[in-house]
Amino acid sequence: MKVLPCLFGPLFAITSGASALSFRSFDTGTSQLAVATTSGSVHGFVNSTAPNVRQFRGIPFAQPPVGLVEPSREDEIHVSPASCRYCLSLTGSSSVRNDFNSSTDQLWVGLANVDITPEINPNWLPLNEFELEKLHVRAIVFENNGERGALISVEIANYEQLVYEHMIGMVAGWLNVSQANVLFSATHTHGAAPWGSGLFWTAHNYGNQAVNIYPTLGDATLKAVKEAYAKMVPAKVGYATGEAYLNVNRDNMNPLTGRWTQFSNLTDWPGAMCRWIEQSFGDDVVALYSQSASGDMNPRCRRTGTNTLASIAHMPIPGLEMAQEPIEEPIRNFYIPLERPDVAYVPQLFSELTAGGIVLGEEVIRIISTTTEWDSNPTVWTKQANVTCPGRSRMDNAREGVPGYYVNGTDIAIMTGVMGLGDLVLAHVGAEIFTRIGWNIYDNSVMNKTMLVTMCNGVSTSGYIADVDSVSQEVFQTLGSNLYPGACAQQSIVSSTSGYIQEYKASL
Repeated sequence: MKVLPCLFGPLFAITSGASALSFRSFDTGTSQLAVATTSGSVHGFVNSTAPNVRQFRGIPFAQPPVGLVEPSREDEIHVSPASCRYCLSLTGSSSVRNDFNSSTDQLWVGLANVDITPEINPNWLPLNEFELEKLHVRAIVFENNGERGALISVEIANYEQLVYEHMIGMVAGWLNVSQANVLFSATHTHGAAPWGSGLFWTAHNYGNQAVNIYPTLGDATLKAVKEAYAKMVPAKVGYATGEAYLNVNRDNMNPLTGRWTQFSNLTDWPGAMCRWIEQSFGDDVVALYSQSASGDMNPRCRRTGTNTLASIAHMPIPGLEMAQEPIEEPIRNFYIPLERPDVAYVPQLFSELTAGGIVLGEEVIRIISTTTEWDSNPTVWTKQANVTCPGRSRMDNAREGVPGYYVNGTDIAIMTGVMGLGDLVLAHVGAEIFTRIGWNIYDNSVMNKTMLVTMCNGVSTSGYIADVDSVSQEVFQTLGSNLYPGACAQQSIVSSTSGYIQEYKASL
């Protein structure tokens, strides 16, 4: 992993809503940290806990002697090649050692990006022109004062609880940490299949077949975690917020019909955003995207996606924006044969998605560039547990616009939790929640630097979780919810996450 002089080396940027969390390595390139060797000039960094101690990596000695303090490691340490001078590579262990001892009061971070793009489906257009056509597992592994954790994002539509439990058992077991110390979330891209055997109707479910060169997605995830762990370097963490107007409320009223708009969420600009950020730094960084409260959100721009669907159904395409649901429904429900879209419209769609990714990516880079508060010694703290609410079972299958019919069902469990990193927290929910619930979480947090990650650390059987003001809407998210109508879910999620945040703040 190459450290960029005077900028940042391994960078992890996780975006959620309008917030960005980033890790960066220590700045290098200052003259007082340069050492002349027979192979050239080598730069080092200052130990923040002992400013008079200079530390150097990539060379067997430093002159003059500085009393270098190193963590004790039994793994073999390899000197990196000149093109990767400040990279620390650890090998020789099939799992994380229990006696691993990171530097006291110093955050260490490693990152990795594993390609999980499946073989090209012969039924679709093999463009191979856009970066967002590829799928990845991205992982960040971090440790401070003996407390280790990981942040993982995977570009899939969704995942099932059973296959998640298999994956988290592998990853948490290898890292030798509690499952709460690993945050795993799906980007919810509709350009990829779900992870599991029973989701939707696709032959490309990642839970029951190989993914790229890996037996399962769990193996690919573990590979990313192992690679990230092997690349750990001293780092610091920061937090900032920005603005990007890419979404709208998917349940806005249509002024012509008086009903809800209900456009479909099918775009993948998050993938384009991640690749734009990574390529902007020569692929020396890894950018992760996570969903925030988005159960009632859609992309703001939908025209090119609707045109692509219309071309599948051989419908007229006037060029102006069209309502998507009447076009998508016969395709989604297999009323018409599923055919290839017109080659003229798919590149337009992917170009639009790329443009959205560039806009968001540039905003992420901007706010990271202007972040001034960095913490090289953050407290690491995690806690998670399920909350439970009454459930129901639906007896009809209408899409929207009419009341649903239900009987009482089993109770529904919803995973909630918090990860603390210094003066910032990541609250997480294992479901798709509506925007107002996210607002409530932020409003009730006692810490200013709060991020929200959804579709994280498990999948509730609830379906969408609507806020109290939205449960009566006759839209597909609320009609299909397995939660009994009421305030239980919103209140329980907000109470649980805010309680964990209060507990963490009290421990600081």
